[in-house]
Amino acid sequence: MVMKIVYLAACIISLFELILFYESSPRNLNKNFLLLYTTTLISNFGYSLLVFTTSLEAALIGNVFSYFGSIFTLFFMFLVIVEMCRKKLPVALSILLFFISLAITAMVATTGINHFFYTEVSLGKLYGLTIIKSKNGPGMFIYLVYIGLMNISSMAIIIVTILQKKKVSAKTLLTLLGMIIFGTLAYVVPLACGVKLNLMPFTYILLQTYFLFFAFKANSYDIADNLMNVYKQRDGYGYIAFDHKKQLLGYDSFAKSVFPELREMRIDSMIPESYTNIIDKLRYNCESWNWNENCNKDFKILNNDKAIICTIHPMSSRLRRRGYLLELRDDTEQQNYINSISEFNKELSHMVSEKTSQVTSMQDSIIRGMAMMVESRDNSTGGHISRTSDSIGIFAQELLKHKEEYPEITQEFCELLIKAAPMHDLGKIAVDDSILRKPGRFTPEEYEQMKTHAQKGAVIVKEVLSESTDKNFVRIAVNVAHYHHEKWDGSGYPEKLKGEAIPLEARIMALADVFDALVSKRCYKNSMDFDQAFDLIQQDLGKHFDPTIGKIFIECRPQIEEYYKAVLQSQ
Repeated sequence: MVMKIVYLAACIISLFELILFYESSPRNLNKNFLLLYTTTLISNFGYSLLVFTTSLEAALIGNVFSYFGSIFTLFFMFLVIVEMCRKKLPVALSILLFFISLAITAMVATTGINHFFYTEVSLGKLYGLTIIKSKNGPGMFIYLVYIGLMNISSMAIIIVTILQKKKVSAKTLLTLLGMIIFGTLAYVVPLACGVKLNLMPFTYILLQTYFLFFAFKANSYDIADNLMNVYKQRDGYGYIAFDHKKQLLGYDSFAKSVFPELREMRIDSMIPESYTNIIDKLRYNCESWNWNENCNKDFKILNNDKAIICTIHPMSSRLRRRGYLLELRDDTEQQNYINSISEFNKELSHMVSEKTSQVTSMQDSIIRGMAMMVESRDNSTGGHISRTSDSIGIFAQELLKHKEEYPEITQEFCELLIKAAPMHDLGKIAVDDSILRKPGRFTPEEYEQMKTHAQKGAVIVKEVLSESTDKNFVRIAVNVAHYHHEKWDGSGYPEKLKGEAIPLEARIMALADVFDALVSKRCYKNSMDFDQAFDLIQQDLGKHFDPTIGKIFIECRPQIEEYYKAVLQSQ
């Protein structure tokens, strides 16, 4: 009875690890990982069912479940390993392997009909467990060849990746290689010795635990990638990313130009003691200088002919601290200016202008980066931020032609509105994932929760821009986030403002926001053609939209249409 409980516990642990993987994934689930956990659970369920049953028919059903899970666990594990090693598997080969797996499963499932997999089957007992006594047919040989080829292929891919020194953790791959070898031996050795006790459920649990660890580790890379996107297109900026143990996660070309030794380091490794230059400059092993305590503080690095300002930023997920991002900013020009005091006045003017431009550029990048990160949580609005911001830019040019009707619409107003537009949905960061990522229409209760993003967005935007000295920009950004769902007739939300009580910038944003929603495909609807979209806006003038502003929006239809056609064609 004790052994039966052990097999049942293996099944329960598999279920627990599947749930843990699902709940701990902060972004879109990796489908191959999810399927690997699911098939492992199915296999362990089959083993559990088999050892508890007392009839041959039920035992065969459990056997089918265990083989089905095992076969497809091997298949999805192979796909996961290919993905971990940053390889690409041809689609035709993936399809072929899938159908081979399906065919072997069918052979097992038809045991009672033909004798291809088993020629004879009967029930037996071993250590109080129900087992199937059988004589193997040719199908078993095919199954063993399948297992051997899949395991050999997996090990070969791992070994090749390690030898190629790609940006993949060698420790992670070596551990995985050891797990596969152990799993293979756990199946082959008992089989060769004639032992009928199946150890695979426990091997699967070990593999699940390993892949769970890797999934957690992969989250660190995802967080780093999200944060790095802000810096990629900016000259004179770079990064080095470390996990919470200060093991290397990645770096860019600028960081490599500052510290050439980085190219010799493996991912997920500590900086070697011999790399004294990096260790000393980054205070990597300085016991009196704690990274956590010095997060978001600047310190200078002088390395050869470069002067660098370095700032340590924490990287966190909803579960825990994931690591550190070291932002590198080229400050060589400023240092040269200080050393050239004779050119002080000229250089000072240049530096003030350059620093102001850099601060503005950094603020814009961070704003757009934050908005993109929020949008990445929403399954239904891909590209919405970019498209609405661009269409606001087109709309603004048309609005400038109507200064007599709206004297407050100046060039400065339009520039600030374009800059604020990406922040209009920032409040969605406060909406629960179960609602924001729902692949379909909301229930009335869910919709009420979703509507809170406008009010919450205003609070978040105000806090984000609390240190900004441009009060006009803060006002416009807060109003855009807070009131872009208000309607001209007072039926909108969250404050049910009516007519001109709605801030002008929010009335403008509403048109771009709704138009993009109409012509974009969402998970719960198809895209609408331009004629229908503009007809709906025309019909809603004086109801949803400011009638005068709405007419101006319709006047710039040719430019907006041309823009959307180009965007849709490029996707």
